[in-house]
Amino acid sequence: MNRESQAVADAARWRVLLVDDEPAVHEVSSLILSGLSFEGRDVELLSASSAAQARDILARHRDVALALIDVVMETDDAGIALVQHVREQLRDNDMQIVLRTGQPGMAPERDVVLRYEINGYFLKTDITAQRLHSIVISALRNYRHARSLRFAREREVKRAVPHEPDAPRSLLAKELAHSSEGDSVLLQAQPEIALASNQVTGIELVPQWKTSWGLLPAARVGDALPEGPARRRLVLWLLAQACFWSRSWSESLGASVTVSVPLVAESLGDCGTFEAVVETVRDSGLARGALDLLVSEETLLSDHPDMRAAVAALRSLGVTFTLTDFGAQTISLQQLNRLVPDRLKIHRIFVREVAADAERMAMARSLIALAQTLNIVAIADGLSSDSDAQFFKWEGCELGQGDALAPACAPADVYEFLMNGRKASH
Repeated sequence: MNRESQAVADAARWRVLLVDDEPAVHEVSSLILSGLSFEGRDVELLSASSAAQARDILARHRDVALALIDVVMETDDAGIALVQHVREQLRDNDMQIVLRTGQPGMAPERDVVLRYEINGYFLKTDITAQRLHSIVISALRNYRHARSLRFAREREVKRAVPHEPDAPRSLLAKELAHSSEGDSVLLQAQPEIALASNQVTGIELVPQWKTSWGLLPAARVGDALPEGPARRRLVLWLLAQACFWSRSWSESLGASVTVSVPLVAESLGDCGTFEAVVETVRDSGLARGALDLLVSEETLLSDHPDMRAAVAALRSLGVTFTLTDFGAQTISLQQLNRLVPDRLKIHRIFVREVAADAERMAMARSLIALAQTLNIVAIADGLSSDSDAQFFKWEGCELGQGDALAPACAPADVYEFLMNGRKASH
């Protein structure tokens, strides 16, 4: 068989990897799964008698849809280590992983399910022929769904990435360092709306810098400016704006208003910036929860000890953190559980026109369900139609942003929303 024919044959099969050190398990499983097919594709069973052998197989076959893994093999935690290898080294989050054990005391189900990114956990004695069939078919369906969503997400991200002016980093940094924030920044406010009550619950500050290359967002400016005095000045100006408007809006309303601000969290790894931010927050007199910092996945995942300490210190002062653009990049349940942001913002590529797109619907439901599982507030970003807003409301998403609810405006114009019974106008 030539390579092209082999590739066609491989694509026509679902690969299932069985990892177990008991030969009888392989014999029985092979008999049970013999002749099994799903959606017109046969199931091919790959066998490994150890975690080490499984690693070799996975190195050769990157399209394994399901791995049935014994917990205790060459070591007491060989199966657990293999799970970590798949998720962390291979970075395969599509593969469905089901753990099987004959010694439940070695790895209690509750601990394993919470700590590791797996899709099922069973006692070997509980797996009948019918149960094994059900496990395999369900896993293949989930694998197919995960892959289709990921491919759709990647296509949408590529289409959604806006064209930004091609500004040489050094020249842009020099221009920003010599600019005055008060004159060079166009600051807008984006209301956050509680979908269940249609009330304004918070405001996101959206700065754009006026440069020789046009208006640039905070992320672009942050990439251009290295840590140092110029960036620290910019960050503290943004933080001062957030504190000022939070106090002003809260005094007018008679209740605390949460204000979210970008770029500040991304600069906490710099010791001087962190100390200045902490001092500003302490002196602000804001209520707990009144200040929220928008932060990227990369920053929250950082292993930098100064960054972890900075996040912990600011949380102790009542500052919250919102994970931005959730869904646009690969992040596992285990990672998200370790990050524990207070809120997450669902990327607008899964929000806009969601009511008319089944794939976006499925992805949005998954992201909302994940947030609810971890008790994290979800925000639908970029709502542009009533039907999309209604979809997220029905699905239990707490907050929404976008023109369908309340358009971005100058900070001074936010009073209209707040004083009108905290209701967003349509």
